[in-house]
Amino acid sequence: MSSLTRNLGDARNAFEDNDINKSIQAHNSPVDEEDRKEPHKEESGEFIKSIVFGGLDGIITTFAIVAAATGAGLTRGVILIVAFANLLGDAIGMAVGDYVSELAEEDQIKLEQSKLEKQIEENPEEQKLVLVELYEDKGFTNEQAKRIVELLFPYRKTVTSIMMMEEHGAVAEDEEDGGSKYGAIKSALVTFGSFLICGGIPLLSYLCSGHYNIPGDFDKIFIISIALFACVLFALGCFKGYVSNKNIPISGIQMLLNGAITTLVAFWIGYGIEKAQ
Repeated sequence: MSSLTRNLGDARNAFEDNDINKSIQAHNSPVDEEDRKEPHKEESGEFIKSIVFGGLDGIITTFAIVAAATGAGLTRGVILIVAFANLLGDAIGMAVGDYVSELAEEDQIKLEQSKLEKQIEENPEEQKLVLVELYEDKGFTNEQAKRIVELLFPYRKTVTSIMMMEEHGAVAEDEEDGGSKYGAIKSALVTFGSFLICGGIPLLSYLCSGHYNIPGDFDKIFIISIALFACVLFALGCFKGYVSNKNIPISGIQMLLNGAITTLVAFWIGYGIEKAQ
């Protein structure tokens, strides 16, 4: 790893962590002239939200249909057909929606970044003052902030990255790294896969039951499906808590309660409709 790559990465981390000493150390470290190259953005954890929310939507939506169909006394075969058809259709819809929203969001970020780059080019002194204020808000003295900005400002991509993250919480993807289109496609595929896999797990008990003409009931097949549903939902809830830096077990329990309420409502609606006939 080049010294500049290390220094700029340390500078970003120090800025985000509000660590004065770390930031001063990062900007005071020597930089070799031949190593002056902006590092690419790391992609670790890029699609975690797509996995979590795609999976949550998939499993809750699908199992609600299973519960309603079971309460209505539909046969296991019909339950499978309805649930799988809904699962596939919703997965495609979620993926398309994710793709479109990712492109729209990236286009907006690109627009804001283009405006910022133009402002930095046309009014560098004004943008230096803005960056100084950002560092002062992080706890640096005016003298420290000015010194850091003067050291940092020749690296316009880094300056743009810091200001974009502070003002908009995101930076536009480099076209040479695949651009927003390929990022949106990958995100859509992750959402599709997560929705399909997580939503399909509670259906395994019905798929493996072998007696597809038997009407659905509160039997062992439905109980196994509930158990699978609960395990996956709790795991996704814990994962969501981990991603959002919340209490992991509490997040899992909250997601279980949410799923339980949804399932009970769907089951009793189906049961009520079946009894009303």
